[in-house]
Amino acid sequence: MPMRETVRTLFSCSLLLLFVFSSPAVSEPQSTDDWDPSWSPVKDQIAFVSNRTGNSEIFVISLSNHQGITQLTKATSSNLAPRWSPDGSQIVFYSSRDGNFEIYLMSADGSNQRRLTDDPAIDWDPSWTPDGRILFESFRSGTPDLYLMDPRTGETTRLTHDIWREAFPVWSPKDNRIVFASNRDGNWEIYSMRSNGIDLRQLTDGVGLSWRPAWSPDGKRLALESLRGDESDIAIISSEGKNWQWLTNDVYRDSYPSWSLDGKKLIYASQREGRWVLIVKNVP
Repeated sequence: MPMRETVRTLFSCSLLLLFVFSSPAVSEPQSTDDWDPSWSPVKDQIAFVSNRTGNSEIFVISLSNHQGITQLTKATSSNLAPRWSPDGSQIVFYSSRDGNFEIYLMSADGSNQRRLTDDPAIDWDPSWTPDGRILFESFRSGTPDLYLMDPRTGETTRLTHDIWREAFPVWSPKDNRIVFASNRDGNWEIYSMRSNGIDLRQLTDGVGLSWRPAWSPDGKRLALESLRGDESDIAIISSEGKNWQWLTNDVYRDSYPSWSLDGKKLIYASQREGRWVLIVKNVP
């Protein structure tokens, strides 16, 4: 029976689990994975990465009308980490389509895809500042550092000068602080600093690894992934690293948290029975 891509929802207490079904006309891997969701700051739309076409591509789904899934990228390469611009009109991501991981930009409907960086080294993990600039990690200096780029002019500024990783950087929606994950103490923890690189603060110091931080829309809290052994859960902390609270506590690997525009829900990816699925859960 002909079918278009649809989304089935299953409500269970405060949890909304998204099972994605695709048209039989689309050739999919035996195990389809959906991961790295990003919630639009202006609409109930989710951008995410999926291998449903056999390659890591970026898709968008609307949660309000469930009219199916739209594929935004179609490249014979990896297309990863979609992040909405503050006004919801553009999506930044990184891709290896030109033989090296570089930062790319496209309109929210997938049109006008263009390359923003052009360097032999790796450029990845882009995110937006409130004023429309792009923060990313690059190895172009020989060490992994944070850079800030204006996509309108191409002007790029180096923010950090050290030998440590500063992965998954995200800029506060309310002030000039940046949070990121770093292994500078021998373990992956969450840190924050001012945008000029000073006032470094370690926000987590626990058992296991902490990474993939995500700011709440009001800038008061952070969601993050805490990995312990083969399992990981989503935790929520204050912007100062206090009031640790578990959003998930299960046997699955839960990762890639992203906040809803009203700050009342989180979407994340969960690895269950050998595949990654997207889950929306209310925030306590």
